[in-house]
Amino acid sequence: MNDSALFEPFPHYVDARKVFSQKGNFSGELGKEKFDRLPSLLVEGVFSVNAELRFSIGDRGRRMIEGNVDAKVSVACQRCLKPLELTLADDIRLALVQDEEAAEKLDNGIDPWIEAEYRLNPAQIVEEQLLLSMPLAAYHDEKECQIELPAPKANGALAAKQDPSPFAILKELKK
Repeated sequence: MNDSALFEPFPHYVDARKVFSQKGNFSGELGKEKFDRLPSLLVEGVFSVNAELRFSIGDRGRRMIEGNVDAKVSVACQRCLKPLELTLADDIRLALVQDEEAAEKLDNGIDPWIEAEYRLNPAQIVEEQLLLSMPLAAYHDEKECQIELPAPKANGALAAKQDPSPFAILKELKK
């Protein structure tokens, strides 16, 4: 097969002993049901994941997984908790290795995919890349957020509440 080879839809799993030598190419849209961890981070709203994976044997006999993932997902805004649409994209360049020791020997620019079994789940590879692409905290722009923030004072500090001090009672008892 060459670079213009046709892509197949994503299978449930591939045999790592064969997919690299056969230069497996998988491309398509993946539904939420293909993922285990990602759905727990999402809220109702947009969900679209398209990915492309190419399996090959690269330099020095390395089993390489290359491709890309593009997604649009809805997460909860960390400020107002309303749905926030995120666009995620990542280029994938992984080498299949058996353990941490082999992973440490990889060149810069190649990330390890540690798998001791022969059964690989391509959707799991895509899911891991999406999780790594997610921001640590997602917020709407302040103008778009649907909450009222306290008005700042002239000097920039937040307006202090005029509630009595909880220590006022102790002050009275001391007298």
